[in-house]
Amino acid sequence: MGDNGENRDESGNQLASSSSLSLNSNDNRQSDDVQVPMNVDKDSPSNTNEKNTSEHTVHEVPTIQRQPSSDSDTPESLNDNGISYEKDEPDLIETLLAKQSGETAKLLDRLLGCAYGQALGDAYGLATEFEDRALVQQNYPDLTKLIPFPDYISTHHNRRWARGDWTDDTDQWILILETLMEPDGDVKLFARKLKSWIQRGYPELGDHGGMGLGANVSQVVHSTGYLTDPLAASEVVWIRSGRQAAPNGAVMRCSASALVHFQDKDKMKDTTMNMCKVTHFDPRCLASCLAVCLTITYLLNEKDENVDIESLIERAQTETIDTLGDQLSTAHREAFLWHTDKSRTLSDLDLDEPRSIGYTYKCLGSGFYGLRSNESFEKTLNDLIRYGGDADTNGAVCGTMFGARYGYKKLPKEWLRATPYKKCSVPQRQTSD
Repeated sequence: MGDNGENRDESGNQLASSSSLSLNSNDNRQSDDVQVPMNVDKDSPSNTNEKNTSEHTVHEVPTIQRQPSSDSDTPESLNDNGISYEKDEPDLIETLLAKQSGETAKLLDRLLGCAYGQALGDAYGLATEFEDRALVQQNYPDLTKLIPFPDYISTHHNRRWARGDWTDDTDQWILILETLMEPDGDVKLFARKLKSWIQRGYPELGDHGGMGLGANVSQVVHSTGYLTDPLAASEVVWIRSGRQAAPNGAVMRCSASALVHFQDKDKMKDTTMNMCKVTHFDPRCLASCLAVCLTITYLLNEKDENVDIESLIERAQTETIDTLGDQLSTAHREAFLWHTDKSRTLSDLDLDEPRSIGYTYKCLGSGFYGLRSNESFEKTLNDLIRYGGDADTNGAVCGTMFGARYGYKKLPKEWLRATPYKKCSVPQRQTSD
């Protein structure tokens, strides 16, 4: 769940607040501006590589829930709604892939891997979101076993979702996908869709509002003139933060731009940056989104299954830096390269450091960890979320990059079937000014 924390400057001082794919959003959602437990500041700097600040006010987590609080499996009523898989029911996507062959099959596998890897990584990360590594170790002491999915330990935070469900990270990914599938899919349309989602969620699924809204996005979306000029409104909020706010709420949703425009790299880059700036104006947020989307674009256009992944990553690093030019300071450029370097480990990323868990570069580093992994999806994501922090957002970006490289067929079938709304196609939402 991106974009939560507390408003601080670089010294830690308080700042004044100022679809065609069958993915869906969460059922029975309720509007909720707060995600983070008391005293968690996700975006403050913890070292010289993390010079960012948070833009969010932290409050105690409320007791609002999407589903009845229970340690049981997905409520039985969901099994009768036509959007959840029954036992032994064939997977619709596997049936689709079986009908394809050659390069078309390989491309479709990677496209679907990018999409469903995002959703599944998001859903799995919810198991340990906002926990520190020590608490995760206490809850799941046997390191030889995976954190179970969807039967992870129910907490005050994650019990607000149906088991196996994803969060706002993938909801907003779907909003970008919806936007780009329309003829007038520009930043104004995305802004309208985002505001509509905040107000109503997906009412056709029983939503009452967009659950998981971070305070930065809230400040931007509720700014005067946002629907008229969303980029200007976003820039004002960023300037008001002292140009220090660089959270992960844009990178968590960005791969949808690559999925739609991978055949036109220039259009993909423009779209990626603009969709980022609708809510996140900091150059580090732009760098994070560009690096993810360039990498996925390269992968989707790659014919060689044995691609040299380090050469591909180096291309993405170089093109990201060249595209942003002077927008990235020397310090921010060095931090970007540090977080995406092949020597970087999950321990290096310090994902549960309480003052900076939502820093965009930490999420970016999590994504490149997933891209480089030679382990299974389950092992890759399990190792990541055992570090806690903003685990659903880190999981979403890790999952989408893993999926873009290895494809849908490498995602765990039983985990995919455990997501309660996998079969649902959400209709195009109506928006109003």
